Amino acid sequence: MVRYSEKLNEIRETLASAGVFDPAFEAREILREYAGSAAFGCITEEALANIETAVSRRLTGEPLQYIFGKWEFYGYPFYVGAGVLIPRPETELLVDIAAGRVKRGNTVLDLCSGTGCIPISTALKTGAKCYAVELYDEAFSYLHRNIELNSADVTALQADACDGTLFEGMTFDLITSNPPYLTETEMGSLMREVTFEPGTALAGGSDGLDFYRRIIPAWSVRLSPGGAMAVEIGETQGGAVSEIMRSAGLTPQVIKDYSGLDRIVMGEI
Repeated sequence: MVRYSEKLNEIRETLASAGVFDPAFEAREILREYAGSAAFGCITEEALANIETAVSRRLTGEPLQYIFGKWEFYGYPFYVGAGVLIPRPETELLVDIAAGRVKRGNTVLDLCSGTGCIPISTALKTGAKCYAVELYDEAFSYLHRNIELNSADVTALQADACDGTLFEGMTFDLITSNPPYLTETEMGSLMREVTFEPGTALAGGSDGLDFYRRIIPAWSVRLSPGGAMAVEIGETQGGAVSEIMRSAGLTPQVIKDYSGLDRIVMGEI
């Protein structure tokens, strides 16, 4: 039998040798996932087999989140896997913004929803009625599963998020989106783990702004009086996205994330 502490050190050293960014964190997560109850004792043979499989997959560069098949965002569980973008902690700022603006009875629309982490967390946090739009089959499947997993009041639509005619006749108190925003240059220098994620969820054209140019003018006209649109951005895109919002008749402000980097542009009517 292998003791928990011994296996923890072994995994950490193996991951560190492979260049994993935070081997101590990942080693703890792997053991917690497959041998959580053995923290102060020995690990079962079944757990050891699962651990070895997980470590082998991780050494290929596959993200830990895909290996586990589930990851937490804003305190809620989400299924993740090949074909859908992994929720990032910095994106939780969009939910914080939503929580400060909307309440039960309001309507929120999220575009390019992926796993659904933004609209689902917003619905659960605020009680607002949320709508989610996702185009791609695999991502839409995860979106649907995550709505069921969290019993969230979210209506999902498989469609092009750039089509501002969707949900005809409706207006929204808040529109959110974490669209693809990496530039061509950034797409050519991705970390190995990120290459496992769908390029369609990452690539924003030559300057990373393609989706903002389409989404913002298409949907700004669908805001309710006093409404706002909030989009995640790359840390250098605040000025350009703000100008797109101004051109669409919105008054923008750039909001920094908890690391002090520009992360959200919010435009108000």
